[in-house]
Amino acid sequence: MSIADDAEHPDLNSRRYPVREDMAYQIKVWRFERCGWYLLVLLMVLGLLGLFSRGLLSTREISSEDGRVRVQYERFHRNGSTNPMKISVSGAPESTVELELAGEILEGFSIETLQPEPARARSSGQGIRLWLQTDTQGQADLFITLRGDGLGLFHSRIVLPGTNDVRLAQFIFP
Repeated sequence: MSIADDAEHPDLNSRRYPVREDMAYQIKVWRFERCGWYLLVLLMVLGLLGLFSRGLLSTREISSEDGRVRVQYERFHRNGSTNPMKISVSGAPESTVELELAGEILEGFSIETLQPEPARARSSGQGIRLWLQTDTQGQADLFITLRGDGLGLFHSRIVLPGTNDVRLAQFIFP
């Protein structure tokens, strides 16, 4: 049995000497503090799971309907930090595949690295077009390091001509 449950307990009576106390108010403060601790623990668990950057809640893999484009990325970023993105595309064996990064990706992020270096690159509208060389199985992987420069929600698209867009939603925390 806790002190707060026993209304007859002498420690729960308000006193005037040696210090003036209002125990009804003090019990409310203790309950508020307890709720604050629960909220703090919840935020810590969500942070460890990846709500604020890398982790289970942040890591995501999506693909186009036909499976020709597959993107692995982080949904949650912090301003100034870097996060990886992997784009895998399928095409004809040992050929060049055109890929477009469009939408708000260049407004909220800086592209730090592109590996391997594309055969060609060109700006286009609100994005950038890249030409990737496929291997003997017709696969090409592009590894990108993104640095979060903005704040808030950014919607982007990965476009491979002849297939459906892959749409990304990424949030950058301060």
